[in-house]
Amino acid sequence: MTEDTQVTIGMPVRNGGQQIRTAIDSLLSQTHRNIKLVISDNCSTDETREICREYARQDSRVVLHEQKENLGICGNFRFVLMQAKTPYFLWACHDDVWAPEFIQKNLENLQRHPNAVASTSRVAMVTPAGRREMSNGTFALQGTAAERLRGFFWDPGEVSRFYGVYRTEALKRSFPEDIDVFGYDWIVMALNLLEGDHLELPEVLLTREDHDDDHYHRTLVRRQPRRLHRWMPHLPMTRVLRERLPPEIWRACRSRVLRRNAIQSLMYCKYRVPAVAPLVRTLSVLERARTRYIRAF
Repeated sequence: MTEDTQVTIGMPVRNGGQQIRTAIDSLLSQTHRNIKLVISDNCSTDETREICREYARQDSRVVLHEQKENLGICGNFRFVLMQAKTPYFLWACHDDVWAPEFIQKNLENLQRHPNAVASTSRVAMVTPAGRREMSNGTFALQGTAAERLRGFFWDPGEVSRFYGVYRTEALKRSFPEDIDVFGYDWIVMALNLLEGDHLELPEVLLTREDHDDDHYHRTLVRRQPRRLHRWMPHLPMTRVLRERLPPEIWRACRSRVLRRNAIQSLMYCKYRVPAVAPLVRTLSVLERARTRYIRAF
């Protein structure tokens, strides 16, 4: 069954540069050959579009969509998902690299567990300084829907689970049109966890490029016209979750969502007021230690 199963890979990109060649090559070299790579170029101003055209000419599994207007990050991720007509789907970033067995092993894992809607491997993050560190955002989430969401919101990490292999229809139901806010990926994951379990393979089969601590806050400053949403960056996300989650699920995880709001506000404070950075870093270390202890028991 696995070999006959087609998997759609959605790659939203803007200005991927030469890095996109390495990413595409690793996807087209997957041991599971029955794939369709859907690339959505979001008005790139560099050589990305021509590179993708080259791959589309050479390999019939590659389909390129050239957007006429900028869809935004959230819109472009949703666009490639909605093109999928296959039973399984994964997102791919232009600067990530996949081991050849990534799709095959995650697909087999999902087919062994009918109650699961997502499977990913462990993920290695390469920092701007070149260090290789393990992602803390791929841990398995199983149990009741409330248990899964409470576990997720305790510490979503880098949300590397976003780049696992998913059951397509369940993922489509988890990605509404009107959630273009900071933390939209957390919303998608939360809604997807209503659908079923998330699994994790113990081996590292994906390497991602990490960003420095202030990357998202610099982006947030550029995107958020309202001062309140800069200092409380997850407030719009929280409102969406309160509206979209079933009332009993929202009540079960509300305190943990609010806790994430407080943490993000501290991180933005560190970015805007460098004098408090040592205090925030100390709190972050203690928080990570507490999270590791809780997961261990």
